[in-house]
Amino acid sequence: MAYFRKVKAKNKKGYTWAFTIEIGIDPETGKRKQLTRRGFETKKDAEMASGKIQQEIENDEFIQPKKVLVKDFMVDWLNNIAKQNVKPSTFAGYKGVVAKRIIPIFGALKLEQLKPIMITKYYNSLLEEGLSEEYIDYIHSILKTSLNTAVKWEFIKTNPVVKADKPSLKKKSVSTWSIEECNAFLSKANEDSKPHFYILYLLAIYTGMRRGEILGLKWSDIIFTQKKISIARTLYYIHDQGIIEQSTKNDGSTRVISISDMVINELKKHQLWQKERKLEYGIPYSEDGYITANHKGEALNPNYVYNHFVKMTKKAGLKKIRFHDLRHTHATIMLQLGEHPKIVSERLGHSSIEMTMNTYSHVTPDMQQDSSDRFEEALKNAKNL
Repeated sequence: MAYFRKVKAKNKKGYTWAFTIEIGIDPETGKRKQLTRRGFETKKDAEMASGKIQQEIENDEFIQPKKVLVKDFMVDWLNNIAKQNVKPSTFAGYKGVVAKRIIPIFGALKLEQLKPIMITKYYNSLLEEGLSEEYIDYIHSILKTSLNTAVKWEFIKTNPVVKADKPSLKKKSVSTWSIEECNAFLSKANEDSKPHFYILYLLAIYTGMRRGEILGLKWSDIIFTQKKISIARTLYYIHDQGIIEQSTKNDGSTRVISISDMVINELKKHQLWQKERKLEYGIPYSEDGYITANHKGEALNPNYVYNHFVKMTKKAGLKKIRFHDLRHTHATIMLQLGEHPKIVSERLGHSSIEMTMNTYSHVTPDMQQDSSDRFEEALKNAKNL
């Protein structure tokens, strides 16, 4: 049974309608629980709201929002859900976004106060700040996933992020080097950098592996007799934890790829160099077996790779690209040379061939033209037989 009454308006002159309704028995105290809602313009509005809640109670669908602050919930979610279900590198990313982008804006609010319009406006402010649509989408996914847990824990009834409007993702242009630029870079790297950096760049261009995958390679992953590389782990640098090793991110990333005779020979030369250095240096040398190990045989810090790559690109006089663009370069050149997209997809560890073709759609027009020309030539030759 609901009790309706007029009450003095909080933030304006006059009166509004309120109601109080019984919502059951508190299992901890055994006392009756009541819910009060106010701020309705008319009694009819209050009756409609009351009726909706009564219906939810009868259908066992009613959830009373708990007075939990966003900042407290996000910390609980990180420690009790995210940390247990994602890899350390992913968790570090979540933790950074929560601390820098979510708690400062929404932390002091109660979960029940979060509304779709507030979140939409926040996304728009991030765009104005200059953040990419891709990064905003990342924040959106963290908010959505975490608040799904809030619904599951019955802190809120619905997830406000579901109805928030996030910016559409724009197709990113892929920046790559030509074959000539790759050769010029590798030549310069071989001349002016330490061997472990040269072998890193060689593997990046000739295999399309990710930076972390190359840094995580060990000599035990090289199948010299079969000219193959087994990719099973990756290295990350996490603030406050240092360099960590973890398994590759999914079944597609755990893969075996073929390499050429030249790459095999360069790997053998590098392995010999490591052995000679170990004997010559006369210091404790790590036995971890990393191919791109530093002068002590230890895993190479991914952050060092970024800085060195930028410097080496300048020395080679080439246009600036990211290290990750060496992966794009490998795939683009393979497709331009007529390699089947399925093979390229498998080498890259993509989840599907569609992902590969969407990423490298800039190559498709040339592929279609070449295919059309080959088709015409085949029919002409058949006709002349």
